[in-house]
Amino acid sequence: MNPAAGRRDITEAIKTAIGKLKISEPYDVFVTDAPRSAEKETERYIRAHCKDYVCVYACGGDGTLSEVVNGIYRSGSRNCAFGVVPVGSGNDFVKSFEIPAERFRDLRLQLRGERIDIDILVAKEISTKKERVSLNIISAGYDAAVAKGQEKFKKLPLVSGSAAYKLSLVKCLFSSMKSYFTVLADDEPFGKTGDGPYLFTIAANGRYYGGGFKASPYSDLCDGYLDLIKIDSISRARFLKLVGKFRAGEYFEGNEDILAYKKCKKMQIVSDSPVDLNLDGEIHKMRNPVVAVKPRAITMILPAEQQM
Repeated sequence: MNPAAGRRDITEAIKTAIGKLKISEPYDVFVTDAPRSAEKETERYIRAHCKDYVCVYACGGDGTLSEVVNGIYRSGSRNCAFGVVPVGSGNDFVKSFEIPAERFRDLRLQLRGERIDIDILVAKEISTKKERVSLNIISAGYDAAVAKGQEKFKKLPLVSGSAAYKLSLVKCLFSSMKSYFTVLADDEPFGKTGDGPYLFTIAANGRYYGGGFKASPYSDLCDGYLDLIKIDSISRARFLKLVGKFRAGEYFEGNEDILAYKKCKKMQIVSDSPVDLNLDGEIHKMRNPVVAVKPRAITMILPAEQQM
């Protein structure tokens, strides 16, 4: 549980709800107290209980979920599954499922949920072997600059994740409209030839990010492919016209002159300098990163349909 997720700390409320479940199996509650603590605790716990099947529920936002998934990946175990109790400010990942958020927050439905195997994305810096896992969307360019700024705005009082994203989006209009790099899709040049300028590129597993923007409307978490999208640099006037359609996931039609789209297995960004990658809302700097899909590499718990 992340006490910093959302607009207020609901840790005690969740603990009370867990106590009412009367769970017979052994369980533990861990409250995060620092960045990456959820990741480290998840890895440690799974390794310590390697003979048991472990279910880990991420109670927080997309950042908490990302840490849990990275912890599972680092453990190397498939004898486990993760669930999502979305109590953060954005909760974009669960929007890819046609399931109301209230069902994800119902702990009784979570305990009776079904398990499915879904894809993950792995971003790796080849020279150092540094790698991070993403469940949702990895992006570079204007998009990453917005995510970087979003973290600062989220610290302001009464600013939600969605509002922070919009504030950062406006700020970056005056500083981050052009990026220069080469994008490869399955080792072949992708989109406009040359190094840019580009607005951004996206490697998507899920559909939503940034507090409800439907950036990748055709993504499927179980199809074994990542959805690669790249938009050329455009004027601010055209950008402002594009934002509404981008949020609704309706921006493909009518923008064929600036947009490239492809389903592929691997994406690489080639650049003279390290690139800021936005992985599920967190920024990681990598040199010539490769993003690859790992089909059905992790098990997720989906909440049951109704109470018994």
